[in-house]
Order: sequence, then C-alpha cells, then structure tokens
Amino acid sequence: MFSAKIRELTLRRASKEDCRAIRYLMEEHWAVHTRMPLEDIRARIDTDLAFLAEDYVTLRGFIMVESQPPQNGLMITVAVHDNSKISTFLALALPPIEAELHAQGIKYLSQIGETEWLNRELLKCGFRLQEEIVTYRRKAQALPPVTPHPRLTIRQVHIADLPALVNLDELVFGSTWHKPKSAFREAIQRAPIFIVGHIDNTLIAYIWCDQRGDHGHHLTRIGTHPDYQGQGIGAQLLRYALDNAQKMAIKTVSLNTQESNLRSRELYRRFGFEEIHQNVGVYRKQLLR
Repeated sequence: MFSAKIRELTLRRASKEDCRAIRYLMEEHWAVHTRMPLEDIRARIDTDLAFLAEDYVTLRGFIMVESQPPQNGLMITVAVHDNSKISTFLALALPPIEAELHAQGIKYLSQIGETEWLNRELLKCGFRLQEEIVTYRRKAQALPPVTPHPRLTIRQVHIADLPALVNLDELVFGSTWHKPKSAFREAIQRAPIFIVGHIDNTLIAYIWCDQRGDHGHHLTRIGTHPDYQGQGIGAQLLRYALDNAQKMAIKTVSLNTQESNLRSRELYRRFGFEEIHQNVGVYRKQLLR
C-alpha cells in the first residue's frame, strides 16, 4: 500500500470503507470539485486512482483520477478540508498519481472545468491551459434538411460494436478526449440515444446522448472516421438523433465542443444550437515526452 507524509499529513490509497468520511468532506467543506456523484465515486474508488490525506484528527483531502488509456488521466474529484492548504494537499497527492500514470504509459494528466481555486493551484504544479470548451444549447424546433449519404446505414448500437467504437474514438479525438472502454460499455446499456453509422459493414460514425433531467439531453459524443469526414455523415446522424429526441418529448439538447473546432461549431449553429457563453478550460500536464 502506498503511503507518504508531509509533516503531520499521511497519504494513502482510499477504499470503500472511507466513503462515509469522503461524503462528509465533500458535503461540509467548500473546496470541492467533482465530475460525478458520490454513488459513482463509491463504485469506482477501488479501480480508479483514489488517494486521501489524513492526520490524527480527520480526513484532510481526497483526490480521484481516472486512467484513460492510451494517453490521458482525468481528474474526477478533488476535495480539501476548510482548515487545510490546497497547495499542501496537492504537493502530497499529485506525485504518486503522476508516477502511477507514468508507469501505465499515460502521457498527460488533465483537469476540465472552471474551478478557480483548483486551476490556480494546478498552474503552480506544472499544468497549462490547453484550450477552452464552448457550450451550446438547442430548444426543440424544426430540423434543417440533410442530403442522405447513398451508402450509409444507421442503426441502434449493439454491445458487439464496443471494440469498433473504442478504436474509432481513438482515431477521431485527441488524447484528452478519449473515452475508456468502460464509458462506452455503460453508455451502450444506459444512454437514451446511441446510434451508429455503417458503410459496407464497417462502423464509421456514431452519436450518443445522455439524459439531463426529465426533458433534456446532452450530446455527449459525435464522431466520424477521418476518411469519411466532410461527406455530410455527421449532419445525417445529428438530424437522426435530434429527431428521435423530439419524438421523446425532449425540450432541450446541450453539447460541448472545442473553441478551435470551427467545422463542428458551424454544423451545430446550422441545426439551431446557440452558444451560451459558459466556456470551460482544459488544463493539462505532460507526464511523458
């Protein structure tokens, strides 16, 4: 078991037995950044990189990072006690996490979100602002026409598509945005909309939406194989997904995309998405050269 000390603080791996104390830390103290609910943290705490810092009095900090092979590690949760220094906790917690990611061949550790207190400290720890994410939202409305691709077949996703989806994801998206196989497996089982596009029996595109409240969807992912981009396939899948959402009485659909992705932004505007001006920063530290 890994452990380390800075003065009176001891760092160790977290486990399910610590979840009650972690819940109290996250609910009662202000310095909390998380990308998932406590129930999901509990389910993943033994498999993700999860560490806590404690002294003889109480739990002082908790951090959990998801390894996203082949290149990225993503900060899921960081929580620090009100009476503890954030910089001290990060100085204790980041080195073993970075060492484990390095040993896995992971090149980058990333944090996504406008959590000012965390980002300010990460910049002191070697992180850099890589890019910004733009958020769009669309209310239910008439859909623009698209020209069907003559060879494209669209269908509901199957679990047998999992390997092809993971491979396609790595081709389409940069390392910061790769989704692990576990995320695809869960989405195939739970996402209200997850469809794929085939040409000549080869999976070349997909789109997946998650539920957001009773009447909202979030377009989590849309991707087309590089060899087939620019042929209207993404637009065809987007229209298919939005049409399905409206048939399900979904009132709003949101999405995020990189500020630099001008082609995608133009597509979304054509489909009635409006930018809501809540940009999110992507912070990244290089672990391997």
